[in-house]
Amino acid sequence: MEERDPRPYLVLTVLLDGSARPAAITRSHGDALERSLMATQGQEIAGLDLVELPIAAPVFKALRQPLAVSADEIGLYDVFPLASHLGPELRKIAGQFLAAEALWTMEEQGLLGGVPVNVKLDVPEGWDKDPKQVHQRLVGAGALDLTASGIETYKAIKAAWDGRN
Repeated sequence: MEERDPRPYLVLTVLLDGSARPAAITRSHGDALERSLMATQGQEIAGLDLVELPIAAPVFKALRQPLAVSADEIGLYDVFPLASHLGPELRKIAGQFLAAEALWTMEEQGLLGGVPVNVKLDVPEGWDKDPKQVHQRLVGAGALDLTASGIETYKAIKAAWDGRN
């Protein structure tokens, strides 16, 4: 039996304004990647992926007030840990799902002023698109089966990430 890699694999998720221009996206992603690399300094990680979840411009606009997002920002970024054994396709859907969960939570709390949220997750072929089914598939794949040392590594990275806000 192969021993599990104890290091977390990080996904840098972004709720991306669907109306943003490519140059603005590139600049924004570059800044977020630099921030994530600074947060991971001195930490052992299995890798880092950037995962986009484009959202409609009205939804992104509705996020601006409750989250105090400036008019020039086109993406809302966060960093999450995943088990290192996941392949690229599962990391992508897991990252999108984690970003969507944050958005769904804000919608449920009424923070979006009634603007309807409709996100499109890039689910692998053959998967049901229902969020509960996606969640079950990710749990079944062990997406969040982190080791104790992986959890501690993520906590340190997340503290460094949040400290740079």
